[in-house]
Amino acid sequence: MVEHVGGIKGKEIDTLVFDLGRVLIHWDPYGYMVGEFGEDVAKRLVERVFSAPEWNLMDKGDISESQLWKMMEERYPEDARYIHHMKNAVLNLLKPIEENTRLLPILKAHGYRMYVLSNFSYKAFEYVYNTFDFFKYFDCMVISSHVKKIKPNEDIFYELIERCGVRPSSSLFIDDRADNIETARSLGFRVIHLVEHGKLKEELEKILGINLG
Repeated sequence: MVEHVGGIKGKEIDTLVFDLGRVLIHWDPYGYMVGEFGEDVAKRLVERVFSAPEWNLMDKGDISESQLWKMMEERYPEDARYIHHMKNAVLNLLKPIEENTRLLPILKAHGYRMYVLSNFSYKAFEYVYNTFDFFKYFDCMVISSHVKKIKPNEDIFYELIERCGVRPSSSLFIDDRADNIETARSLGFRVIHLVEHGKLKEELEKILGINLG
């Protein structure tokens, strides 16, 4: 499923704002844990760890990765061995969605300004930034843990607008989460709610009116 606003002429858009996880970077800890630990443990860890309020605190930069994992191991001693495993595994789960990242130089060649607005913990972002070369195509990036603000709150969008000189009315915002999309839309951004990452090329071509190869 992909959601976008209708009636957009490509020439009205000069700026593309990308989320990272599940848009440009694979992020599926549940699928990994099902394979490693089984479905019951995977569901439990998603609820206890990956959906915990402290995860957002880590993404916001209020607590460190090491603090988060220590807290979870102490809180759930019965799952400590699984949590410890995931502490060491999470960075390896972060891989480029190559069918999408390969679009970036093409979009850049078409003259679009391109930005990142993403919730990402400090250590994880440093890892992906230093490991994958597609970040060179972005003109400006706002990362939650670096600015101590987090989506879907409006303040991180204002950070993007002010820091990067983004005009929402001529910008297309792409994200996999409905709450982030709603905030962007309320601030005047055009949006793609990308639920299936494999649909990015199709939707960009449709909205921008260009051929991405």
